Amino acid sequence: MAKLIVGLVAAAFLFAFVSAGGDAGPINDYCVADLKSPLVFNGLACKAPSMVMPEDFAFTGFRASADTNNPLGIGIIPGFASVNYPALNTQGLALAKFNYAKGGLVPPHTHARASEVITVIKGEVYVGFVDTAGKLFAAKLKSGDFFLFPVGLVHFQLNVGSGHAVTVSVLNSQNPGVQLMASALFGATPEIKDEVLSRAFGIKDDVTKMIKKGFMPAM
Repeated sequence: MAKLIVGLVAAAFLFAFVSAGGDAGPINDYCVADLKSPLVFNGLACKAPSMVMPEDFAFTGFRASADTNNPLGIGIIPGFASVNYPALNTQGLALAKFNYAKGGLVPPHTHARASEVITVIKGEVYVGFVDTAGKLFAAKLKSGDFFLFPVGLVHFQLNVGSGHAVTVSVLNSQNPGVQLMASALFGATPEIKDEVLSRAFGIKDDVTKMIKKGFMPAM
């Protein structure tokens, strides 16, 4: 009985550790990424502490506006440790600013490793996600409003206002990952067999072929 209890306790601790999710916690106060380092591992190499400056922790990238002159009518500016905000390295965070033309759409997508909180800075944006039971949770947000997209669930954003819109998202992973549903299925490399997609969506093969032509390879 004692061995059984010890085993159950050990299993419980192991389950709690594995299911905690998210990025591993930092072991230093900070680890500003050295983007020029040739070292490759799970995360980014740190600058020497003596080389870290106050400016490393400030981020001004969102002062700019992203180009929305594209079919979706959106532009994205990342705030990622690996791209333009090295101070986020090991902090378990990533940022993104979205600019929307009128009617701009961030199409249905997922983040495999992160939940996301989005806030509207300007305009009116219709957002939502679908849970694993197929239920839609959606809302129309205005400036100052927030909305949560749970980790791994399909979600979207649509500008429903009369002009341009701006949102900012915070994700709880340094590398949240992104998979656009449509391009992942119809733009996969190598291609998914037409029969699979045609039967899944209840469409004819010629329609599947036509849809495939409209997509670049999946991200």
